Amino acid sequence: MTSSRPPAEPPAPPAAPTPVRDVFASVPRQDRHKPKGGPVRKSKASRWRAGVLFLVHLAIGIHILQWFVSDSGKTLSPVEPSEAMQGLENGQINAGFVFFAAAILVTFLLGRWVCGWACHLVALQDLCAWLLERVGLRPRPVRSRLLIYGPFVVGGYMFVWPQIMHWFVPDAPQRVGMANWELSLYTDDLWRTFPGWVMAPLSILVVGFLIVWWLGAKGFCTHGCPYGAFFAIADRFAVGRIRVTDACEHCGHCTSVCTSNVRVHEEVAKHGMVVDPGCMKCMDCVSVCPKDALFFGVGAIKPFAVSQQRIAARADFGWGEEIALALLMIGSFYALRGAWFGESIPLLLAVGLGAITAVLGLVGWRLLRRPNVVFQHSVLKDAGRLTRRGKWVLGLVLLWGGFTVHTGFLHHAGEAAFRDAWELLRQQRATHAVTAGQFEAVEQRLAAVDRWSLLTPPIVLGAHGLVLREMIGRVPLDKHAPAIRQLERMNSHQRFDRARLPPADLALATYYLGLQRPQEAGALAQKVLEIMPEDLTAKAILQQAGIPK
Repeated sequence: MTSSRPPAEPPAPPAAPTPVRDVFASVPRQDRHKPKGGPVRKSKASRWRAGVLFLVHLAIGIHILQWFVSDSGKTLSPVEPSEAMQGLENGQINAGFVFFAAAILVTFLLGRWVCGWACHLVALQDLCAWLLERVGLRPRPVRSRLLIYGPFVVGGYMFVWPQIMHWFVPDAPQRVGMANWELSLYTDDLWRTFPGWVMAPLSILVVGFLIVWWLGAKGFCTHGCPYGAFFAIADRFAVGRIRVTDACEHCGHCTSVCTSNVRVHEEVAKHGMVVDPGCMKCMDCVSVCPKDALFFGVGAIKPFAVSQQRIAARADFGWGEEIALALLMIGSFYALRGAWFGESIPLLLAVGLGAITAVLGLVGWRLLRRPNVVFQHSVLKDAGRLTRRGKWVLGLVLLWGGFTVHTGFLHHAGEAAFRDAWELLRQQRATHAVTAGQFEAVEQRLAAVDRWSLLTPPIVLGAHGLVLREMIGRVPLDKHAPAIRQLERMNSHQRFDRARLPPADLALATYYLGLQRPQEAGALAQKVLEIMPEDLTAKAILQQAGIPK
């Protein structure tokens, strides 16, 4: 008898496991909050802030113009926080010191308004973010749990470390006590403490643009601004904050427009206010809130609350990578700070380059180790294969890494060789007891630095010329061609650099007198007198050249 039971169906195959998303495949991580509840409206506050920042730059331009056209050659000293170092070191209360102190006091009351509405570097970063958005790019912020302390390290290096060194270094310059500080609001050299014509454009490019493109809006504020460290501390205790009413529906529109990289909707939900010290009170979040639930107000504070972007779930890197990031930033800063490329690389540019180098170095490491890598909005590696952009980025990382190591090694080797050469020259002037072997050893080091450097610093060329001059000794002038060549190279390399090496200038001027080139000799002597107005050798050279003082 045939059974009428239908044949048993084969068992269903087991459901495929849900793939686990690798949040660390992307820098920055892609698991970010997305706004809900309709499109995000444009901020009206951003237009007002752009106008205010334009007026700030207009005031800077007027300040520079006034200095150029002033009959007295004097103007108000730079209204720049870095100038406050002179107050600590030399007892000079200049305009920058007054501005920095006033800005910190205002921040204690109202939060970081000065950063958002009066900082020229913030304006440059906002301009870069706006330009990138115009071409369809909106870089997300790179979040690190260690690099956020970069501003505090740099601020301590600028303002605190010199004071500590004064206590522990016996031959440190004597500090001026606060009782003897004096008002010094005017200067006859407005640009003296700023980068020159080579490094100023590079600083704008790196600190104002590249760091935003690669590390996100306010990239320099987050990872490197030394003044922001002081403002962040003061902001912790500010009674003026972005606060919230019960109308808030946690849509996240506020977070999506915040260029300070603050998790606004989470902070107001948890604390009733924004506690993140990175908040620059730009007011964009208040402007776009569809329920008008956000406002700037005065009230209670939570100075020790942990901001939402600082928690581990927001970090783009594991702790091993975090330590590597910190070491890369410190190492690249040490390598590049003061290196010479037409001018010495200034502090803030070196900080910006250090942050960029650290993050790009980690991206390069992931390209070698991980099957999938996304940097900002670009897929660099997919399923174990480098994309075309990935190959370019990996090449850039390797090239820049090699350049940084090469620059750092030769920069510090050159400084060490210069110090040793200068000490030998000093001893020779005092005792005339330096041996030929000592001069030959340091000359070989100076020559090696010159041979391998992409651009040899003028101080190295000048020291090399002076050492060769001592080694050649009192022989006919035509035997001094190697020393003259190095000194002339030093002079040509100083075209944009304002730093001078007066003894090398005077040595070259003396050679020019012997070569019957009095005008060139006099020009060098005049440059020395600008630095050392009472130098007798320079005055004697001018007299021999027949040029009036």
